Amino acid sequence: MSETTTQATTKLGTRVDVKNLLAKVPTSVWVLVAFVVLFLMSGLLRPSLLTFSGLITTVTFASILALASFGQTIAVIQGGMDLSVPNTIAFAALSYLTWSSTLGPGLALVASLAASALIGFVNGFVIAKIGLTPIVTTIAMNGLLLGALLLSFSVAELTDVPGFLTAITANKLPFLGTSIAAVVPLALLVMLLLFALLNWTGWGRGLYLVGSSEAAAHLAGQPVARIRITGYMLSSVLAGFAGIVIVGYYNQAEPMMGAPYLLSSVAAVVVGGASIFGGRGSVIGTLAGALVLGQVSTLVVVFNLGATVQDIVYGAIILAVVALYGRARK
Repeated sequence: MSETTTQATTKLGTRVDVKNLLAKVPTSVWVLVAFVVLFLMSGLLRPSLLTFSGLITTVTFASILALASFGQTIAVIQGGMDLSVPNTIAFAALSYLTWSSTLGPGLALVASLAASALIGFVNGFVIAKIGLTPIVTTIAMNGLLLGALLLSFSVAELTDVPGFLTAITANKLPFLGTSIAAVVPLALLVMLLLFALLNWTGWGRGLYLVGSSEAAAHLAGQPVARIRITGYMLSSVLAGFAGIVIVGYYNQAEPMMGAPYLLSSVAAVVVGGASIFGGRGSVIGTLAGALVLGQVSTLVVVFNLGATVQDIVYGAIILAVVALYGRARK
């Protein structure tokens, strides 16, 4: 073999090795890299953004968005989608404030999450047993919940937020010479628990299998219907928990409080590397996606572009990522 041929073979082998090495890097790592790049670019556009306090503000917003998106992650992994997340957030939040005055903060929390689980059970049962599509089912549930919100709750009476809820969400904790809101470590704790559930349990592996191929899951002896139903139940419980956290952090609640999380919860999941067709996704990726969207939101606020532009950006991100995954799937 000539020296030229040997060098060419070596270069080709090196390129292949680098390509294989890059392919092994988790998607969530690339999303975090994208966040860092976006953060630095934001600093070039507006130097005041390139500060540690600015980073903490973005991380806090991203933590709240991640909590609202973790349930959507569960639904997407199993090849579905939960478009009832917005009004599940509002229903759980308003229920909690209503019931806390009579049941106490602890029992009200349990009751609100139980009500959220019931919402998810109905979604999952209709999808798994009756055969309606996830989009139609969850949109219908979102509408039903909106009607229940408008008929059942008087927002004027829901102004007393329990102190313990504020303590676990809005209280400031010392961190590297500054402070962070308690919602940040809370979001990290929830993420770690969900990561363990999805990756280290048979139920979690079954969820990925159902999302990848329902037929293969049946052949493998997986209880597909039960996995789908419990998946939607967990999705709704996480959305309900997010609603309660949002009340504690912002100290306010109203029937439309979940509306901003319709597009953003889906966007955080798909930006985080989940496949909209199912079988792929992670809560770490969702948190990374929420960081990217948080930086986008910061830019929208700083440049006074308005919520409409933010929704346009989120919609464009979803379309681009779905189109990209669609080509890869083909």
